[in-house]
Amino acid sequence: MFCPDRYTSYALYRLPFADEVCAIGSFSDAGAALTDRAFIMLPFDESSHARIVITPDEEFTLRYDDIASADAPSSLTLSTDRSGYDRAFSAFHEAVQSRFPKLVLSRSVQGSYAGHPLQAFVRACITYPRTMVYLAYTPSIGYWIGSTPEILLSGSKTHYRTVALAGTMTSEGEWSQKNRREQAIVADYVRSVITPLSSVVEEEGPFTSHAGHLLHLKTEFHFTPRRDVPITEFIRRLQPTPAVCGLPKDEAQRFILAHEGYDRQYYSGVVGMYDPHGDTNLYVNLRCASILDGKATIYVGGGILPESTLESEYQETESKMQTICSVLRPTPSN
Repeated sequence: MFCPDRYTSYALYRLPFADEVCAIGSFSDAGAALTDRAFIMLPFDESSHARIVITPDEEFTLRYDDIASADAPSSLTLSTDRSGYDRAFSAFHEAVQSRFPKLVLSRSVQGSYAGHPLQAFVRACITYPRTMVYLAYTPSIGYWIGSTPEILLSGSKTHYRTVALAGTMTSEGEWSQKNRREQAIVADYVRSVITPLSSVVEEEGPFTSHAGHLLHLKTEFHFTPRRDVPITEFIRRLQPTPAVCGLPKDEAQRFILAHEGYDRQYYSGVVGMYDPHGDTNLYVNLRCASILDGKATIYVGGGILPESTLESEYQETESKMQTICSVLRPTPSN
Protein backbone atom coordinates (compact mmCIF):
# COMPACT_ATOMS: atom_id res chain seq x y z
CA MET A 1 0.00 0.00 0.00
CA PHE A 2 1.12 3.56 -0.72
CA CYS A 3 1.50 5.49 2.56
CA PRO A 4 1.42 9.23 1.82
CA ASP A 5 1.82 10.16 5.48
CA ARG A 6 5.47 9.10 5.25
CA TYR A 7 6.28 12.04 2.98
CA THR A 8 6.32 15.80 3.23
CA SER A 9 5.43 16.08 -0.48
CA TYR A 10 4.35 13.49 -3.02
CA ALA A 11 2.83 12.98 -6.44
CA LEU A 12 1.07 10.17 -8.27
CA TYR A 13 0.39 10.10 -11.98
CA ARG A 14 -1.02 7.68 -14.55
CA LEU A 15 -0.16 8.23 -18.21
CA PRO A 16 -2.83 7.68 -20.89
CA PHE A 17 -3.71 4.00 -21.46
CA ALA A 18 -1.21 2.85 -18.81
CA ASP A 19 -2.14 0.05 -16.41
CA GLU A 20 0.02 1.23 -13.51
CA VAL A 21 0.53 4.36 -11.47
CA CYS A 22 3.87 6.09 -10.95
CA ALA A 23 4.41 7.54 -7.47
CA ILE A 24 7.16 9.69 -6.02
CA GLY A 25 7.67 10.69 -2.42
CA SER A 26 9.85 13.45 -1.00
CA PHE A 27 10.89 14.00 2.60
CA SER A 28 11.07 17.75 2.06
CA ASP A 29 8.77 20.48 0.79
CA ALA A 30 8.79 21.19 -2.93
CA GLY A 31 11.59 23.32 -4.32
CA ALA A 32 11.58 25.69 -7.28
CA ALA A 33 14.75 24.88 -9.26
CA LEU A 34 14.20 22.91 -12.47
CA THR A 35 17.55 21.11 -12.76
CA ASP A 36 17.03 17.34 -12.51
CA ARG A 37 14.39 14.61 -12.61
CA ALA A 38 11.28 15.76 -10.72
CA PHE A 39 7.51 16.01 -10.77
CA ILE A 40 6.77 19.64 -11.57
CA MET A 41 3.90 22.09 -11.55
CA LEU A 42 4.45 25.41 -13.30
CA PRO A 43 1.89 28.20 -12.76
CA PHE A 44 0.05 30.11 -15.45
CA ASP A 45 1.79 33.28 -14.25
CA GLU A 46 5.29 32.70 -12.90
CA SER A 47 5.49 36.26 -11.62
CA SER A 48 2.75 35.51 -9.07
CA HIS A 49 3.38 31.89 -8.04
CA ALA A 50 6.44 29.74 -7.49
CA ARG A 51 7.25 26.63 -9.44
CA ILE A 52 6.51 23.38 -7.61
CA VAL A 53 9.35 20.88 -8.05
CA ILE A 54 8.99 17.57 -6.15
CA THR A 55 12.33 15.80 -6.32
CA PRO A 56 11.88 12.09 -5.55
CA ASP A 57 13.55 10.51 -2.53
CA GLU A 58 11.57 7.32 -3.27
CA GLU A 59 9.78 6.11 -6.39
CA PHE A 60 7.24 3.33 -6.90
CA THR A 61 5.16 1.67 -9.56
CA LEU A 62 1.73 0.89 -8.11
CA ARG A 63 -1.48 -0.91 -8.90
CA TYR A 64 -4.76 0.79 -8.01
CA ASP A 65 -5.31 -1.47 -5.00
CA ASP A 66 -1.89 -0.45 -3.66
CA ILE A 67 -3.26 3.06 -3.28
CA ALA A 68 -6.76 2.66 -1.88
CA SER A 69 -8.60 -0.59 -1.19
CA ALA A 70 -11.96 0.84 -0.16
CA ASP A 71 -14.09 3.59 -1.66
CA ALA A 72 -14.51 5.96 1.27
CA PRO A 73 -17.52 8.32 1.25
CA SER A 74 -16.93 11.75 -0.27
CA SER A 75 -19.02 14.83 -0.92
CA LEU A 76 -18.72 18.03 -2.92
CA THR A 77 -20.97 21.10 -2.63
CA LEU A 78 -20.32 23.92 -5.10
CA SER A 79 -21.51 27.51 -5.42
CA THR A 80 -23.54 28.51 -8.49
CA ASP A 81 -22.81 32.23 -8.94
CA ARG A 82 -21.93 32.99 -12.60
CA SER A 83 -22.00 36.78 -12.51
CA GLY A 84 -18.21 37.07 -12.56
CA TYR A 85 -17.98 34.89 -15.66
CA ASP A 86 -20.69 36.90 -17.43
CA ARG A 87 -18.85 40.18 -16.77
CA ALA A 88 -15.52 38.74 -17.91
CA PHE A 89 -17.08 37.31 -21.07
CA SER A 90 -18.22 40.80 -22.12
CA ALA A 91 -14.68 42.16 -21.82
CA PHE A 92 -13.11 39.17 -23.59
CA HIS A 93 -15.66 39.14 -26.40
CA GLU A 94 -15.18 42.83 -27.07
CA ALA A 95 -11.41 42.32 -27.13
CA VAL A 96 -11.45 39.48 -29.71
CA GLN A 97 -13.60 41.60 -32.00
CA SER A 98 -10.98 44.34 -32.10
CA ARG A 99 -7.58 43.32 -30.70
CA PHE A 100 -6.96 39.57 -30.45
CA PRO A 101 -7.38 36.61 -32.84
CA LYS A 102 -8.27 34.48 -29.80
CA LEU A 103 -8.48 34.70 -26.01
CA VAL A 104 -9.16 31.98 -23.46
CA LEU A 105 -11.60 32.76 -20.67
CA SER A 106 -11.66 30.47 -17.64
CA ARG A 107 -13.57 30.36 -14.39
CA SER A 108 -13.21 28.78 -10.99
CA VAL A 109 -15.99 27.34 -8.85
CA GLN A 110 -15.52 26.89 -5.12
CA GLY A 111 -17.22 24.71 -2.58
CA SER A 112 -16.77 22.37 0.36
CA TYR A 113 -15.20 18.95 -0.08
CA ALA A 114 -15.14 15.97 2.28
CA GLY A 115 -13.17 12.86 1.43
CA HIS A 116 -9.61 11.85 0.63
CA PRO A 117 -8.23 12.94 -2.75
CA LEU A 118 -6.45 9.57 -3.11
CA GLN A 119 -9.85 7.95 -3.60
CA ALA A 120 -10.76 10.55 -6.23
CA PHE A 121 -7.44 9.92 -7.99
CA VAL A 122 -8.17 6.19 -8.31
CA ARG A 123 -11.68 6.91 -9.60
CA ALA A 124 -10.25 9.32 -12.19
CA CYS A 125 -7.74 6.70 -13.37
CA ILE A 126 -10.53 4.18 -13.89
CA THR A 127 -12.99 6.65 -15.42
CA TYR A 128 -10.62 8.43 -17.81
CA PRO A 129 -8.14 5.94 -19.33
CA ARG A 130 -7.30 8.25 -22.26
CA THR A 131 -6.00 11.16 -20.16
CA MET A 132 -3.05 11.86 -17.90
CA VAL A 133 -4.36 11.71 -14.33
CA TYR A 134 -2.37 13.12 -11.42
CA LEU A 135 -2.54 13.94 -7.73
CA ALA A 136 0.10 16.14 -6.11
CA TYR A 137 0.49 17.30 -2.52
CA THR A 138 2.83 19.80 -0.88
CA PRO A 139 2.35 21.71 2.40
CA SER A 140 2.41 25.04 0.56
CA ILE A 141 -0.38 24.37 -1.99
CA GLY A 142 -2.29 21.42 -0.52
CA TYR A 143 -3.71 18.90 -3.01
CA TRP A 144 -4.08 19.34 -6.75
CA ILE A 145 -5.84 16.71 -8.83
CA GLY A 146 -6.51 16.65 -12.55
CA SER A 147 -7.36 14.63 -15.64
CA THR A 148 -5.82 16.36 -18.63
CA PRO A 149 -5.88 15.34 -22.31
CA GLU A 150 -3.32 17.87 -23.58
CA ILE A 151 0.36 17.01 -23.94
CA LEU A 152 2.75 19.92 -23.70
CA LEU A 153 5.93 17.91 -24.24
CA SER A 154 6.53 14.16 -24.19
CA GLY A 155 9.57 12.11 -25.15
CA SER A 156 13.33 11.78 -24.66
CA LYS A 157 16.68 12.30 -26.41
CA THR A 158 15.97 12.79 -30.13
CA HIS A 159 12.21 12.24 -30.28
CA TYR A 160 9.58 14.43 -28.66
CA ARG A 161 5.89 15.00 -29.22
CA THR A 162 3.50 17.88 -28.61
CA VAL A 163 -0.08 18.59 -29.67
CA ALA A 164 -2.41 21.39 -30.64
CA LEU A 165 -5.71 20.65 -28.91
CA ALA A 166 -8.71 22.96 -29.21
CA GLY A 167 -12.40 22.91 -30.02
CA THR A 168 -14.94 21.03 -27.92
CA MET A 169 -18.07 18.97 -28.61
CA THR A 170 -20.12 16.74 -26.32
CA SER A 171 -21.21 14.28 -29.05
CA GLU A 172 -20.15 13.13 -32.51
CA GLY A 173 -21.06 15.51 -35.32
CA GLU A 174 -19.72 18.04 -37.79
CA TRP A 175 -17.12 20.41 -36.37
CA SER A 176 -18.22 24.04 -36.53
CA GLN A 177 -16.20 26.70 -38.29
CA LYS A 178 -15.55 28.31 -34.90
CA ASN A 179 -14.02 25.09 -33.52
CA ARG A 180 -11.93 24.51 -36.63
CA ARG A 181 -10.59 28.06 -36.60
CA GLU A 182 -9.82 27.87 -32.89
CA GLN A 183 -7.84 24.67 -33.43
CA ALA A 184 -5.99 26.10 -36.44
CA ILE A 185 -4.83 29.09 -34.38
CA VAL A 186 -3.29 26.78 -31.79
CA ALA A 187 -1.68 24.52 -34.43
CA ASP A 188 -0.16 27.50 -36.24
CA TYR A 189 1.40 28.72 -33.00
CA VAL A 190 2.85 25.33 -32.02
CA ARG A 191 4.26 24.90 -35.53
CA SER A 192 5.88 28.35 -35.42
CA VAL A 193 7.55 27.56 -32.07
CA ILE A 194 8.98 24.11 -32.68
CA THR A 195 10.06 24.42 -36.33
CA PRO A 196 13.02 26.82 -35.84
CA LEU A 197 14.17 24.84 -32.76
CA SER A 198 14.07 21.40 -34.43
CA SER A 199 16.03 19.54 -37.08
CA VAL A 200 13.02 17.35 -38.03
CA VAL A 201 9.28 18.07 -37.65
CA GLU A 202 6.43 15.75 -38.66
CA GLU A 203 2.75 16.66 -38.38
CA GLU A 204 -0.47 14.65 -38.28
CA GLY A 205 -4.04 15.98 -38.17
CA PRO A 206 -6.26 17.62 -37.27
CA PHE A 207 -8.43 14.71 -36.16
CA THR A 208 -11.09 14.09 -33.53
CA SER A 209 -9.78 13.04 -30.13
CA HIS A 210 -11.79 11.66 -27.19
CA ALA A 211 -11.25 12.91 -23.64
CA GLY A 212 -13.80 11.42 -21.28
CA HIS A 213 -17.28 12.50 -22.38
CA LEU A 214 -15.89 15.32 -24.57
CA LEU A 215 -14.46 15.49 -28.09
CA HIS A 216 -11.65 17.79 -29.24
CA LEU A 217 -9.76 18.56 -32.44
CA LYS A 218 -6.10 17.53 -32.24
CA THR A 219 -2.99 17.95 -34.36
CA GLU A 220 0.10 15.96 -33.33
CA PHE A 221 3.68 17.14 -33.88
CA HIS A 222 6.71 14.85 -33.69
CA PHE A 223 10.10 16.53 -33.70
CA THR A 224 13.83 16.19 -33.08
CA PRO A 225 15.30 19.10 -31.11
CA ARG A 226 18.40 20.77 -32.45
CA ARG A 227 21.50 19.74 -30.50
CA ASP A 228 22.03 23.27 -29.19
CA VAL A 229 18.46 23.70 -27.85
CA PRO A 230 17.63 22.43 -24.33
CA ILE A 231 14.18 21.00 -23.60
CA THR A 232 13.55 23.82 -21.14
CA GLU A 233 13.55 26.22 -24.10
CA PHE A 234 10.62 24.35 -25.69
CA ILE A 235 8.75 24.48 -22.38
CA ARG A 236 9.39 28.21 -22.03
CA ARG A 237 8.23 29.03 -25.56
CA LEU A 238 5.23 26.70 -25.72
CA GLN A 239 3.69 27.64 -22.40
CA PRO A 240 1.16 29.12 -22.13
CA THR A 241 -0.15 27.90 -25.48
CA PRO A 242 -3.02 29.64 -27.30
CA ALA A 243 -5.18 26.72 -26.16
CA VAL A 244 -5.12 28.17 -22.63
CA CYS A 245 -4.12 31.80 -23.23
CA GLY A 246 -4.55 33.41 -26.65
CA LEU A 247 -2.54 35.34 -29.23
CA PRO A 248 -0.33 37.31 -29.25
CA LYS A 249 0.78 35.25 -26.23
CA ASP A 250 2.35 37.87 -23.95
CA GLU A 251 -0.30 40.50 -24.62
CA ALA A 252 -3.10 37.92 -24.22
CA GLN A 253 -1.67 36.77 -20.89
CA ARG A 254 -1.54 40.34 -19.61
CA PHE A 255 -5.16 40.86 -20.68
CA ILE A 256 -6.25 37.68 -18.88
CA LEU A 257 -4.48 38.69 -15.67
CA ALA A 258 -6.15 42.11 -15.81
CA HIS A 259 -9.70 41.09 -16.80
CA GLU A 260 -10.45 37.47 -15.91
CA GLY A 261 -11.29 38.36 -12.35
CA TYR A 262 -9.61 35.58 -10.36
CA ASP A 263 -6.25 33.83 -9.85
CA ARG A 264 -5.67 30.73 -12.02
CA GLN A 265 -2.72 29.63 -9.85
CA TYR A 266 -1.53 26.33 -11.44
CA TYR A 267 -4.53 25.83 -13.70
CA SER A 268 -3.47 26.04 -17.38
CA GLY A 269 0.16 25.79 -16.31
CA VAL A 270 2.35 22.70 -16.73
CA VAL A 271 2.17 19.43 -14.77
CA GLY A 272 4.01 16.13 -15.00
CA MET A 273 7.40 14.43 -14.89
CA TYR A 274 10.43 16.33 -16.13
CA ASP A 275 13.67 14.47 -16.81
CA PRO A 276 16.47 16.15 -18.81
CA HIS A 277 18.26 12.78 -19.15
CA GLY A 278 15.30 10.42 -19.63
CA ASP A 279 11.56 10.34 -20.34
CA THR A 280 9.76 13.65 -19.94
CA ASN A 281 5.94 13.64 -19.81
CA LEU A 282 4.53 17.13 -19.33
CA TYR A 283 0.89 18.13 -19.79
CA VAL A 284 -1.14 21.31 -19.75
CA ASN A 285 -2.90 21.41 -16.38
CA LEU A 286 -6.57 21.21 -17.45
CA ARG A 287 -9.75 19.72 -15.89
CA CYS A 288 -8.24 20.13 -12.45
CA ALA A 289 -9.06 21.13 -8.88
CA SER A 290 -7.20 22.31 -5.82
CA ILE A 291 -8.18 21.05 -2.36
CA LEU A 292 -7.07 22.80 0.80
CA ASP A 293 -8.56 22.89 4.30
CA GLY A 294 -11.84 21.29 3.23
CA LYS A 295 -12.36 23.67 0.31
CA ALA A 296 -12.26 22.60 -3.32
CA THR A 297 -11.68 24.97 -6.23
CA ILE A 298 -12.43 23.62 -9.71
CA TYR A 299 -10.98 25.27 -12.82
CA VAL A 300 -12.32 25.17 -16.39
CA GLY A 301 -12.17 27.39 -19.48
CA GLY A 302 -12.71 27.78 -23.20
CA GLY A 303 -11.55 29.73 -26.22
CA ILE A 304 -13.28 32.99 -27.12
CA LEU A 305 -13.56 34.08 -30.77
CA PRO A 306 -15.72 36.81 -32.37
CA GLU A 307 -18.48 34.27 -33.11
CA SER A 308 -18.60 33.00 -29.50
CA THR A 309 -21.80 33.47 -27.51
CA LEU A 310 -22.10 33.79 -23.74
CA GLU A 311 -24.44 30.87 -23.21
CA SER A 312 -22.61 28.40 -25.45
CA GLU A 313 -19.25 29.19 -23.86
CA TYR A 314 -20.67 28.94 -20.34
CA GLN A 315 -22.25 25.57 -21.13
CA GLU A 316 -18.92 24.35 -22.49
CA THR A 317 -17.29 25.12 -19.14
CA GLU A 318 -20.14 23.32 -17.37
CA SER A 319 -19.49 20.21 -19.49
CA LYS A 320 -15.77 20.35 -18.81
CA MET A 321 -16.40 20.72 -15.08
CA GLN A 322 -18.09 17.33 -14.95
CA THR A 323 -14.73 15.66 -15.64
CA ILE A 324 -13.41 16.46 -12.18
CA CYS A 325 -16.75 16.72 -10.36
CA SER A 326 -17.60 13.13 -11.30
CA VAL A 327 -14.60 11.80 -9.39
CA LEU A 328 -14.75 14.19 -6.43
CA ARG A 329 -18.50 13.64 -6.07
CA PRO A 330 -19.16 10.14 -7.48
CA THR A 331 -22.63 8.75 -8.14
CA PRO A 332 -23.59 5.54 -6.29
CA SER A 333 -22.76 3.52 -9.43
CA ASN A 334 -19.13 4.60 -9.19
